[in-house]
Amino acid sequence: MRGEVQGSLLALDAVPLETVHGRFLAHRFHNLCTGQPALAVACGDLSGGAPLPARVHSSCITSEAFGACDCDCAEQLGDALATIAAAGRGLLFYLSQEGRGAGFAAKALDRMLVQASGNTVTTFEAYDQLGLARDHRSYDEVAWMLRLLGVSAPLELLTNNPGKLDALAELGVAVAGHRPLAVAAHSFSRHYLAAKTGVGHLLAADPGEVAELPEPVERIVPSPVPGAPRMLTLASYLLPLRARRTEWFRLHLFFDVARRRERVVLAHGDGREPLVRVQRERLLERFPLRDRGARGRWQRAIDAMVDAGGGAALFLPEGEALRDDDAVLLASRLPAARARLLGGDTAGLGTRLARCGVSLGPPVPLAGDPPAAPALAAIG
Repeated sequence: MRGEVQGSLLALDAVPLETVHGRFLAHRFHNLCTGQPALAVACGDLSGGAPLPARVHSSCITSEAFGACDCDCAEQLGDALATIAAAGRGLLFYLSQEGRGAGFAAKALDRMLVQASGNTVTTFEAYDQLGLARDHRSYDEVAWMLRLLGVSAPLELLTNNPGKLDALAELGVAVAGHRPLAVAAHSFSRHYLAAKTGVGHLLAADPGEVAELPEPVERIVPSPVPGAPRMLTLASYLLPLRARRTEWFRLHLFFDVARRRERVVLAHGDGREPLVRVQRERLLERFPLRDRGARGRWQRAIDAMVDAGGGAALFLPEGEALRDDDAVLLASRLPAARARLLGGDTAGLGTRLARCGVSLGPPVPLAGDPPAAPALAAIG
């Protein structure tokens, strides 16, 4: 299959994926039109004509990589893997469709508008205000992956969204019904899940309390970042992150207009010497793996920042190098121009922050990271 093309999808390879629910095989694909990855995570024997348990899952970096709990996406991902593993066979299609296919920036702007309204506006109404369709997703990649994998069995969809059945049927994908994935609402996710219920998702109404925001959120106008004029601040909103306990962080979304890329900084508190780090984000580590790797280090970092009274982390996508402008983004979240490095410094963050006028205290170790390099070490 490697090197074969179906539609705009190129088959790359397959790698084992050891999850907490069992062993899977992740077939990796690249969309030649969008430049985005796609995955078909398989379990067991996919041949034959018996209905195949399957989940069509859209990416959610906030819950699956950052650890946010204001939606049910990470829970649905885990529950679907558990259901497929229990059946002994099945597929999970992981599609790069942030923000219901409109992109991560749309998602961040949406959340900012919802919070700025005091939760009087739903996520779908926020999309209306932004001039977006309420759902931009397409599922052509599912049909292409099925052909590349040689799967002919009808799919029994694991979903709460009946609209997916019709969308797949229109693409010629055989669908043999569906099973809902029941995820309990809580105070941080209740407003979002209620909005999904209101547009037809198969979720039970839950009229309980909604978590109160710890500080105001305002709709901002995109503007250049001081010291990095080609970087624009696009959005800022509050995100509840789960580690030892649930804590509010503020997500800052930036856009590099020269390189056409997004950058995310997550910040917490206002301590005198906040902890700062660069966090690498890898696609396969969005899954609930046995070896928690970078995801486990990030959860320990959340706890350390909370314990220190403040912190900020810049997320770097897989394969991208840290640049001076990236350090400026972190420095912009350090009002006292003081910080301590949290964990290792393989990206040269200490030197770059020093160039931004940030005074660095002694580094704080983080289990699993290499030792921190001196702040004035040469940049590789």
